[in-house]
Amino acid sequence: MRKSIRWFVGAASLTMIAATLGSTSVASASGPMQRYIVRVRAGANYASVRSAVAHQGASVVMDLKQVGAFVVKARSGLSPALAATAGVQGLALDHIETVAPPEGARTSDGKPAIQSIRRLLPGAAGGGTFVPDPIVRRYRSLVWDYGRIQAPRQWDNSTGSGITVAVADTGLDYTHTELASQVSLVVDIAKADGLCTLLFGQSDQDLADLYGGPEDTDWYGHGSWIGGSIAAALNGQGVNGIAPGVSLVSLKIAQWCGYAYDSSIISAFLYAADHAIPIVSISFGGYLDRSDPGQDLIWHVYADTVAYAKNYGTAIVAAAGNEHAEIGTDGLVLTHGILTAPGGTLSDFFGWYEVPGGLPGVVDVSSTGNVVNASSASCADGTWDSTTATCKFLSDAHQAAGTGQRDQLAYYSNYGTRIDFAAPGGARKFNLPVWDRGGTPGFPVTSDDGVQAWEDFNITSDWATQITCYVFPQMPNDCFSTIQGTSMATPHVSAVLALVLAVHPEFIGDVDGLVSFVKSYAKSGHNTTQPLSATDTSPGDLSDFYPDDCTTGYCHLGGAAIPDSEAYGAGLLRVPPLG
Repeated sequence: MRKSIRWFVGAASLTMIAATLGSTSVASASGPMQRYIVRVRAGANYASVRSAVAHQGASVVMDLKQVGAFVVKARSGLSPALAATAGVQGLALDHIETVAPPEGARTSDGKPAIQSIRRLLPGAAGGGTFVPDPIVRRYRSLVWDYGRIQAPRQWDNSTGSGITVAVADTGLDYTHTELASQVSLVVDIAKADGLCTLLFGQSDQDLADLYGGPEDTDWYGHGSWIGGSIAAALNGQGVNGIAPGVSLVSLKIAQWCGYAYDSSIISAFLYAADHAIPIVSISFGGYLDRSDPGQDLIWHVYADTVAYAKNYGTAIVAAAGNEHAEIGTDGLVLTHGILTAPGGTLSDFFGWYEVPGGLPGVVDVSSTGNVVNASSASCADGTWDSTTATCKFLSDAHQAAGTGQRDQLAYYSNYGTRIDFAAPGGARKFNLPVWDRGGTPGFPVTSDDGVQAWEDFNITSDWATQITCYVFPQMPNDCFSTIQGTSMATPHVSAVLALVLAVHPEFIGDVDGLVSFVKSYAKSGHNTTQPLSATDTSPGDLSDFYPDDCTTGYCHLGGAAIPDSEAYGAGLLRVPPLG
């Protein structure tokens, strides 16, 4: 999940999706075709209830028997009869979560903008003499996040060998040089749901036919970044992952558009638990309004799924979200408003519940940046007037707190008492939103700062349509990218858990013990990042691109700093001593 990939879906987008789901269905006297999660009443016979619901005219498309639920497709007019079926506790429309696209990449109708499969040389001017062999050893400023969690210090003791990590995401590009030897299995959950076709008229199979790649690879680019961060191969070229000895399983819950049903996410967690996979890394999510009975039903199915997974020894590590909202017990949103562009539509999830990151038992991960860079009294031409600015004026109205400080809560990251760990997810150069001249992601997007990334660098899919691919002369057929988000922070935690498990098998099956052990080595930090301001209605500093006033509030940071415990949870992630 990154902030320049806008991550959790907003209320306006949910309205658009709901309308699309209805309008793309075949109209009939009994209403449009819909997808429902059916919860079986405790003590009822699962098979009998399933059969009875099917007899009503519903088509069962997924079983979630482990948590007493299943998924059906049926005409909306059938929903009262389905809900009234003997043994049915409740019925809920299957909710949709998302990995949202880079800033500005959605069209006016909400459709992700497909970029052609393309290759860009690094830096604004292209070319360059970058030699990635290997990046981790020669370009530490590019993979600053590895050093920040002290991973290289422990590689002599553990690479995660023998441990399997599942990535529940948009897929893993097993054709990429850095993942070809690492991906042991692909479980394509998204193929059957047809969600991208339903919403946008195009599937991964359509892209495979167009570009010649495999259908079950990663056509978005997000999942492959996550997989690379965890376990990119140690092969003498490119970049290795934090735990390069790990074996990866792709639990593909979404296709190229980045949308996934809640039932698909739940199914992925159950698959991991049933197949003794000890760690699931997920950087998808959203919010549920539990005042709605259907969404409350989904929350309880999620909670039972996490408990089931923990009971079978599977740790679920999730991104905290990129709305810069405060998250409390069980994922309850405690603040009004979310990070909103000036002139944009405000969404408010106050009183809703974050899933899956906020669920009890999930390891919830906030994001920290590299360093907050200083603004300047003057800026050279061409360095300040773009969305990838490398210079920011001291005279700008909006300035980040904590200049010169490392490991500050990222300007987009959720925070609160629910956070378990903070990990490096990166942030723009000045730790501010793009409209406040937050600045460049760093190399290879721009090269004014040399081979320095402010966001997080790793691989992306060679078939990515939503994340920009950069290539280097020594690896001209493979993609790399620098992005940010709690999505990027999350795999750091997943990888560290794998490093520990490989040398501490006593924690296999003991999720709480494993997480507590890693927490005991977390480093305390001091945060200066502020929350969102509800009262600052001024326009952004990058006024040529964002000329509107912030009439909604919640566009800019302001007020007292977020407390350390709410920014970092147990603390800043560090790899424990493993020797």
